[in-house]
Amino acid sequence: MLIWGLKRVQQGMKRAFGGRLAYLIRDRFAGVWSALGLGMVLTLILQSSTASALLAASLGIQGEAGLALLLGADVGTTIVALVLSFDLSALSPMLIAIGVFMELRAKDKRQHGIGEALMGLGLMLLALGLLRQQAVPLQGSQLFSDMLRSLIEEPWLAMLFAALLTFLLHSSLVMVLLLAGLVGAGVIGVEPGLLLILGVNIGSAFIPVYLSRKSSNAKRVAPLGNLILRTIGAMAFAPWVSEVHIVLNFVSVDPAWQLVLMHCLFNVTVAAFGMLIVSKLAGWIDTRLPRETLAPLPSPKYLKDVQDTAPSAALANVVRDTLTMGELLEDMLREVHLGMTQRYDALEKKIHQSDDIIDDFHQQINAYLLELGGQDLSEEERYRCQDLLLFITNIEHAGDTLERSMTSLLKKKNNLHIDFTEYENEALDASMQAIFKVMPMSFQVMMSEDVGSARGLIQAKHEFNTSHQTFLDGQQQRTMRADKANPISHSIFTDLMRDVKRLHSHFTAIAYPVLNREGELRSSRWRGYNEPSAIENATPSPEVEPE
Repeated sequence: MLIWGLKRVQQGMKRAFGGRLAYLIRDRFAGVWSALGLGMVLTLILQSSTASALLAASLGIQGEAGLALLLGADVGTTIVALVLSFDLSALSPMLIAIGVFMELRAKDKRQHGIGEALMGLGLMLLALGLLRQQAVPLQGSQLFSDMLRSLIEEPWLAMLFAALLTFLLHSSLVMVLLLAGLVGAGVIGVEPGLLLILGVNIGSAFIPVYLSRKSSNAKRVAPLGNLILRTIGAMAFAPWVSEVHIVLNFVSVDPAWQLVLMHCLFNVTVAAFGMLIVSKLAGWIDTRLPRETLAPLPSPKYLKDVQDTAPSAALANVVRDTLTMGELLEDMLREVHLGMTQRYDALEKKIHQSDDIIDDFHQQINAYLLELGGQDLSEEERYRCQDLLLFITNIEHAGDTLERSMTSLLKKKNNLHIDFTEYENEALDASMQAIFKVMPMSFQVMMSEDVGSARGLIQAKHEFNTSHQTFLDGQQQRTMRADKANPISHSIFTDLMRDVKRLHSHFTAIAYPVLNREGELRSSRWRGYNEPSAIENATPSPEVEPE
């Protein structure tokens, strides 16, 4: 209950203030001292130094600023522990009641998050009260006492045990409160408890190191620096535990309170020492980490200087880079197609990375074509330039559809453990296969501007629209006849099919300007419109093509 309550507090505060926290971190804090204060504030809000570290790292606070933030987060956990160490269990029912009421009556995301956090805080206080009660019978357990005594007789083994348990629980706050409860109940002595607190701090410092093990060097510096400082601090404090106990006796006679004070004293001391060497330590760690050998990201290779390249050669170079852009998009399509039929946890990350590369291609090629369009071009070259602008824009829009819509829908499907019916899987597979079939036709039209190929592309679009609507009608009829239809599953399937149709339209759009210049398009399909036989000098927009 204590761990679950802590998670509710973290989730609620993220929901209530996540966007504002992200803004403050990204735009208002850059120096080491401001990062130290930020770490304290974040931990007071999120109730977890690990959560604070991960949030800051995801927004780019790394290196010496990241290390200072972690030191501040460590101090923040001690403040939370100081507050929760008081017996506030009497407030638990009131906090839970207020939290439930706010969640049920919430009118916006912030109120819902605050209500969830208050409910979690109430559960934590209730759990701490129950722990104090349940720890009392352990005093009379000979087996438990013997186990602890044998463990505590080996100080370094005791610290290692506490560190391991903290890592498994992923929370130093929970461990500190648990140990305080055991000491307060007389299950273990104060001095052994102080020794275990040192191990707790080592274990909590190892959590972000483990979570960042596959990250870049810049993101690993702060967690490693924090672990080094805490380990050195624990080794320095361990031989003086008895002396520290004597000093704490003058401050407080409550055994449980002494453990919390020890936790506070340790982290404040480590933070004060760490801030003196934060820059040198971060630089030293960075130089000791193995150099990363990252494969270069794909980028346009053939965009030569417009001023020094003939227009025909420049357009040919654009085509070569556009083909690479299309290959990247095809890889994204295959990843999403795979994610439709099986759980794919890494899908979102891979699609996001690929879409960033496609956006970079689009930006560079778009700027190149606009510069080329300002040159002295023939009418045919100017049309060619416009067609390529249309094509790369549609590729970029297709990538956005895959990243922003389809990947999110598949993630929602996995999170809700929804399984599509056999008919729905067949419909999605057939529709995706139609896209893979039309892609090479689209690139052929882009490269050759062949009228016959453009007609084939439009014919493929009409066939796809017919089969697509048939699938949707069939799925809707099956859902209406089903005894227990799942409306969420129906909605996700419909949205995915809508996105698939949008993708198909992006690939067929290149055929319209080609056929338009040949006079093979009508201005309108409305029968009441007195239309000419052809459109002159009209190019459809990238997003809305004529039917």
